[in-house]
Amino acid sequence: MSPIISEVLLSGFTINSILRRGTHLVQSFSVCFLYWFYVFS
Repeated sequence: MSPIISEVLLSGFTINSILRRGTHLVQSFSVCFLYWFYVFS
């Protein structure tokens, strides 16, 4: 495999994991926010 292709694949995997972590963070944050909103309303 040429180094360019492996570089592209590596960066793709990195972006994918970052996005997954980001969406997971947003999900847990919104759950906490909804919980607090429900408790204090």
